[in-house]
Amino acid sequence: MTWDLHDYRLVTASAYPGMMAPLTGHPSCVCVMSGDAAPGALSLESLDGVRRRWRFGDVARLADFVPKLLAETPPDERPLLLVPPRSSMAWEAAAAAWPGEVKLAGRPAVVTSRIAEDKIFVREQLAALGVPVPEAVVLPSAEIHFGLTGTRLGVPFVMQSPNGAGGQGTHLILHEAGLLAALREQPHVEKWLLSRFAGSLTINAAGVVHADGVQLLPISVQSSGIAEVGASFGSYCGSDFGAAQQLPYRVTAQALQHAAVVGEWLRGQGHLGLFGADIAVHGDEIAFLEVNPRIQGSSWLLSKLQRESGQDACLEEHVQAILGAPLSTRTGPAAVGTGSHLIVRWTGPAGTIRHVPDGLEGVSGLPALGGTILPGAILARLESPGSLSTPDGHGLRPEARFLLDRLRSDLEIS
Repeated sequence: MTWDLHDYRLVTASAYPGMMAPLTGHPSCVCVMSGDAAPGALSLESLDGVRRRWRFGDVARLADFVPKLLAETPPDERPLLLVPPRSSMAWEAAAAAWPGEVKLAGRPAVVTSRIAEDKIFVREQLAALGVPVPEAVVLPSAEIHFGLTGTRLGVPFVMQSPNGAGGQGTHLILHEAGLLAALREQPHVEKWLLSRFAGSLTINAAGVVHADGVQLLPISVQSSGIAEVGASFGSYCGSDFGAAQQLPYRVTAQALQHAAVVGEWLRGQGHLGLFGADIAVHGDEIAFLEVNPRIQGSSWLLSKLQRESGQDACLEEHVQAILGAPLSTRTGPAAVGTGSHLIVRWTGPAGTIRHVPDGLEGVSGLPALGGTILPGAILARLESPGSLSTPDGHGLRPEARFLLDRLRSDLEIS
């Protein structure tokens, strides 16, 4: 087996095409599947005429169209390489159904599913590894009592469903009414992870797991809970690699030290490729919150910054690691330049796209004219070489507010 991507025909799949750049721009990429529409992409938005908040498994619906698309391309004997954000039963079934030789760029779903979908399991494993985590308790819904939990963990405390992704299913509990609202919102959740609030600043430490070791990547500050871009508490809405360069050395050193331990644990579990760990910061103290064994929402931006710095892109290294490429000689994260992005979600009622701004620099990923947009869908993506959010990741800088105002002033949805 080779790990040169030119020896394969690449098929990427993601919520939006930009999430897989630079793989989508690779000379060997023959098909781009996505939720949101973009030129040259096979998208659910184009198929349905609707843009919604896509889940990991949604894009697998497009897999049935790929054999026909490939049949219309020039003959090519290279095997297909399917690259989703992370493997799943749906993607394994899709790859198995395609004609010819197909390889899924991801570990079997049985390897990563529990790590990706069970925050309780991961938190227990991190604690056993000696990785710092918040004080926490696991309780069935019927046994959660605001007063008793608040006495043990302090108020506010954080309440999470075990399988929420991107901050969904995460609640900051300030009072009993908030607790009851969270329980009503997700009545199907049988047990919850309740944690001491570990700090308002959240960073992400990432790496690439190879068969013979772990390559750490630059840290980013996470943007989350910014109501102006449609993000509730704990909901991821962007990343800032420049802001991370201003963090105290003690914070970054601890984060990388423990991220290396997490990477080795993932390697022992059979995971290969990208991973990220979300980490709360309070002063000089850190607490690991969760682990994502997959391509992250910031991986495309880091790939871009790496290329601008003359380095290999982490998304390409991710695929190469899964194919069996050994670890390079690097061990610590190589420095990159500054850059940030924000995801803007639609918070209004369902409506039809009547007009969107044209050529607004720093704004991409707009919905197609004439289509329907539903609450929670991505309205646009903002990108800047500087910082778009405040240093804590919870507010907008003037540049971001200017872009947002320009976007909304020239937007018509009814």
